[in-house]
Amino acid sequence: MGLYNDHCYFLLAMVGWFAFSALLSSYNKIVFGKENMDFPCPLLMTSIHFLIQWVYSYTVSSFFPKTFGHSVASMPWYTYLMTSIPCGLVTSFDVGLSNLALVRISISFYTMVKASAPIFVLLSAYAFNIEKITWNLVMIVGVICVGEILTVEGELEFDVVGFCMCLGASVLSGFRWTTVQFTIQSLNPPLKTPLETMRLLSTFMCGSMLILSVMIEKPWEKFGPNSEKDYFADADETLKTACMAVIGGLLAVCMITCEFWLIMQSSAMVLMIGGVCKEVVTIMMGVVFFGDSLNRTNMAGCTVIFMG
Repeated sequence: MGLYNDHCYFLLAMVGWFAFSALLSSYNKIVFGKENMDFPCPLLMTSIHFLIQWVYSYTVSSFFPKTFGHSVASMPWYTYLMTSIPCGLVTSFDVGLSNLALVRISISFYTMVKASAPIFVLLSAYAFNIEKITWNLVMIVGVICVGEILTVEGELEFDVVGFCMCLGASVLSGFRWTTVQFTIQSLNPPLKTPLETMRLLSTFMCGSMLILSVMIEKPWEKFGPNSEKDYFADADETLKTACMAVIGGLLAVCMITCEFWLIMQSSAMVLMIGGVCKEVVTIMMGVVFFGDSLNRTNMAGCTVIFMG
């Protein structure tokens, strides 16, 4: 057990995080991508995924409180709101921008831009007084910035809007890691399981994403009688749409469970290193399964980012 605790304690959760993150990114690209299914309301579908996370975490933690924790049920309203609102909002904005970006850009380019998240992890960790700025960290940020420039220069089908959305998601992703970690680890009594964390945050993740969908996508227009494809035309189409949502929700539950466990048990630096490995896995999936092409400049930029 000593060898396992010293070197492999995070391994299983890391592998699960890598696998389910790559699968979820592939799912999002297939469902939302213009060249694939082109589902017209990515934000609405994402809010359903968050709803599935809440239903799952609430049900399991309610029926098995001793195993999966019951702190959220007895948490004071002030603590609940001050924890769930900021963490839920930053998470929903991160995921929402990510899914909107995948509509416009390739999964490999998306992953390479998202690999800049360590910059914002470090900045947010400094803002929360978790990490101190050193010359080594400044050099790491500089190297990653150079890699990002090379990656953008090498993209053959560059989409400005998609890139800006993805970069914005990367900024939010960095702040999300630190915000959730700082907030969750400061709770007293602490949350014991990832399911408790999921139950705590998913309510406002779902609500804020649904509001964004109503404001931006106007789903009643996309699914009306004049829409190009009616996803609720009959019982069969409705069942297909429901199954599509449930599959994505289950992948999200598995990925978020691994992610929240790592947030609760590890540090921002462990997450940053694991995140780089996760991006490598996702890029490989993009090249192998989606036919994404990488030129020398792309690959050089990607290599520089990972070196940072």
